[in-house]
Amino acid sequence: MDPDTVQLFQLETISSLLAFGELLDKPGVDEAERVVESSAGLANYLDDLVEGSFYSHPSEEAHRQYLADLADRASEGYFGSRNFAVESACHGVLRALPDSAGLLDSSTGRELLALCEDFSEELVTTMRWLRTTGH
Repeated sequence: MDPDTVQLFQLETISSLLAFGELLDKPGVDEAERVVESSAGLANYLDDLVEGSFYSHPSEEAHRQYLADLADRASEGYFGSRNFAVESACHGVLRALPDSAGLLDSSTGRELLALCEDFSEELVTTMRWLRTTGH
């Protein structure tokens, strides 16, 4: 049986998490680019799935408002833009983090984790919606 769209998305996410784990063990530019590109690709793919659906997304109005609030800075769809915001926040925090401090030991790191968890919850909710609508 071929995997459905949600299963494929989950498999790609697992692959990205494994790549991220490798990056933590062996930091490198190529590995970091692969993780960033994979995440952005998944977010853009999700935007395409939502746009191509015959059903309205339950948070469609909130997504439109988010993009409208970005004004000219949004060149992607909702999930692509949210992914970019999380990615930018990660870069900012990691650049400013002292070598001696652990990410989760700082208030900024905990705020970043909350931002990531919020975005992840939205992704999971959309995956459930896709499953319900037959993607």
